Amino acid sequence: MATFASAAPTGSQGDDPLADPLRIAAARRLLLEVPGPAAFDRLSALTARVMGVGHAKVTLFTDHDVVVGGHGLPAGVVGGPGLLTGELSAITVRTGRPLVIPSAADDERVRELPAVTSGQVLSYLGAPLRAASGQVVGALAVYAPEPREWSDDVTELLEQLAASVVAELELSAAQSAVGTSRAWLEVALEASSVGIWERDLRTEAIHWDDRCAAIFGMDSAMELNSLDDVLATHVHPDDHAAIDESMRNAVETGSDYLVEFRALRGDGSVRWVLARGRVVADATGAAARVLGTAVDITEARGQAQERLSAVQRAAAIAEVAAELANAARLDQLADVVMRGAQVLGAQSSALAIFDSADGPLRLHMTGNLLEAVQQGHPEMSLADGVVLPMDDAMPAQHVARHGRRLLLDDHAETVTRFPAVAPVVELLGLRAVAALPLRVEGRVLGTFVAVWNTDHRFAGDDVEVLEALAAQIALSVSRLQADAERGAAVAAMAQANQRLRLLADAGRVLSGTLDIDQQIGHLAKLVVPDLADWCWIVVTDEQGRLYDVASNHRDPARCLEVEAYVATMIATMSERSAARRVTRSGQPLVLSVIDWEDVTRALPDAGARERFARLGATSGVVVPLVARGQGLGALGLFTREERGALSEAEVDTAVEIGRRAGVALHQARLYGQQRDLADALQRSMLTEPPQPEHCEIVVRYVPAAEGAEIGGDWYDAFLQRGGATVLAIGDVVGHDTRAAAAMGQVRGLLRGISYSSGGSPAEVLSELDRAVQGLALDTMATALVAHLEPEPDDEAGRMRLRWANAGHPPPALLASDGSVVLLDGKQADLLLGVAPETVREDHVAVLAPGSTVLLYTDGLVERRDRDIDSGTEQLLEVLGECAGLPLDQLCDRVLEQMFLPDAEDDVAVLAVRLVPED
Repeated sequence: MATFASAAPTGSQGDDPLADPLRIAAARRLLLEVPGPAAFDRLSALTARVMGVGHAKVTLFTDHDVVVGGHGLPAGVVGGPGLLTGELSAITVRTGRPLVIPSAADDERVRELPAVTSGQVLSYLGAPLRAASGQVVGALAVYAPEPREWSDDVTELLEQLAASVVAELELSAAQSAVGTSRAWLEVALEASSVGIWERDLRTEAIHWDDRCAAIFGMDSAMELNSLDDVLATHVHPDDHAAIDESMRNAVETGSDYLVEFRALRGDGSVRWVLARGRVVADATGAAARVLGTAVDITEARGQAQERLSAVQRAAAIAEVAAELANAARLDQLADVVMRGAQVLGAQSSALAIFDSADGPLRLHMTGNLLEAVQQGHPEMSLADGVVLPMDDAMPAQHVARHGRRLLLDDHAETVTRFPAVAPVVELLGLRAVAALPLRVEGRVLGTFVAVWNTDHRFAGDDVEVLEALAAQIALSVSRLQADAERGAAVAAMAQANQRLRLLADAGRVLSGTLDIDQQIGHLAKLVVPDLADWCWIVVTDEQGRLYDVASNHRDPARCLEVEAYVATMIATMSERSAARRVTRSGQPLVLSVIDWEDVTRALPDAGARERFARLGATSGVVVPLVARGQGLGALGLFTREERGALSEAEVDTAVEIGRRAGVALHQARLYGQQRDLADALQRSMLTEPPQPEHCEIVVRYVPAAEGAEIGGDWYDAFLQRGGATVLAIGDVVGHDTRAAAAMGQVRGLLRGISYSSGGSPAEVLSELDRAVQGLALDTMATALVAHLEPEPDDEAGRMRLRWANAGHPPPALLASDGSVVLLDGKQADLLLGVAPETVREDHVAVLAPGSTVLLYTDGLVERRDRDIDSGTEQLLEVLGECAGLPLDQLCDRVLEQMFLPDAEDDVAVLAVRLVPED
């Protein structure tokens, strides 16, 4: 309509909400169910009175606007378009929000609309009508020919009235839908002559509707006092027991009620009736009612006594197919299939299914067959089915092997064809047998077997039903087997991932530190309980003797008990013990079952055996800790009866963990030997300092934490021939034995050059740099060399400190008055080993008696969590706190405050204090 186009916002037509097909469909659904304008006229009049205006209307928008009710409107508007005011309603629908216009002539959105220019609408208030689907389907609007202020309360009130309009629309639609559904249901029930009945289990009253009563020859719906009344008056006596049994079973088990019986009518005629029912529980879960249907099947039984109608059979197959699709286990299928076989009158059924492509054929029976077989052979275990021999002696195996169906109509044919089945026939009272292959994509998965206690002639329809059931069963078997294989694959993957995680965790534990006792302790906590209920780990010492390192128990309260046992085991075990055998051979020992005679031979001590027995172990595995073909110890893992023995994969995991632990142990021992050697080498070159008369010298060297490499930090102090005291400190680049060896060479060269040349610190460092290059030491190092010299003609006892710095941290000065400064007036020169031609410079400071100078390497002030500037600031603070302490205590306090136990760099410290004035 032109109305819509004039009110559309800028943009493509596809962006216009009015053109939304979903919105149009929602509006058309409600418009079609509008019973007339009366209700909406009343709502419009109510709206107009509440708002105090003369005009109100309800408009629905499909692909055009339709006024479905109004107040104060011109004649003929209701039922047609909104004329001039339709454009305002379109804006309300399009925006989906209330449209508030106090003065239309001043509102640029609408002042050019015909409704405004004509003077018909000078104030307007519209609220969207939002259906239950969320779509805006129309508008409720009030308007006046004069300007008017609309308050927020008034706007909210109009929205609430709009909700009432929507409720009326939805109610009309719902009533129409309910009426239609009821009409359809009545037509369907009437057409099928299905009667409805209800039994109240609390009062025992039974109600029949008109159609149900008609089946029994009654004129109208009726109430009966009890099931006994129904049986006594309206049911053939021969069918009483079947009805009683079926009803009792349905109520007790919550299953469906299904029975055929003969109804006795008042005129003396007899009709066959099929009754179905379902138990309905109350809020507590207790059975409260049975609801059901009744169908007169007299004609159907008369036409085909040996087959069910095609509709009933199709319904049964569909019902069974649905249950088969929801089955979660193979053993559930037999009872589901039984309900399908009962459609053909079979008394029992069974499934013979191959466990896998190459697996055995396993027979799964229904409940009644299981009960009969169990009574005849109580010693048989049938919970997981019965494995059948793969021969042709029985129908199930024959069909599974050859893939062709068998239909045996009577007892004689069954026994003649399969003589071996005679005892089963006699035990179960079987006569007719149908056996069909379960086939999917050409592969036979097993056999579906249905049996009758009477002779049964298989008509064409019977065979179709059996084939359909077999096809549905085969699909379910294939699905469940695929699910099982997928589940097994997922479980195997999960186990493999768990083993990989365990190995990864073991690698992390064994590489986290070079402290082997700590490594082994973490490893014992890792393998329990993932691999065992309790464990021990023993290793060899340098003489090859075993000693206990770690143990663990899944119950933390029993860890000390395991520790005590292992100590006793080590002290008393014989050469036959698993720990000695595995360590000696380097091969794992799997103890699938713990033999007590072996325990006695391994542990001659009765006390040790008693401790072992209290811990409890029915199986175990002992794996070697091996490196380079040498047994370094053993890991023992033990499980109790409830856990069972370790699987082959778990044993492989334990062996791999032992191998990794052996490598880690070997590496830790090599590292310890190397570290001890380097530490001894380094300490041998850090000599005690001299003690001149004018000063006190204290030195300290602290190696890096265990696990970090040896570094090249060093210090030196000696007297030159001229009497000056030489102080030196340095750090060779690198953290290994090579760095330690290079440190010794650089230190020796510096000492020799300084002593022989008597040069200044800058001259000594320059000569040392040339020597490092000339002698091809191939190393770089930082160094600081200082001379303590008397200040000429100074009677106050002051000393001159002259130093040169090759890339080393600057000295720190603690003055006699307690002040602390860093002697870093100029940038340090280039470190040694880079550019021997570098011109080096001496620096000078005059020290008062009692002053302390601290030389140190960068490990004191720099680490991963702190840069060198922050560390230097902290050092100056610590030095300030040490004023007044003896020099050796000052050094110890500085190291205590600045050096962390897990530091990765070693530290050298040299402190010199001038003798204070008397």
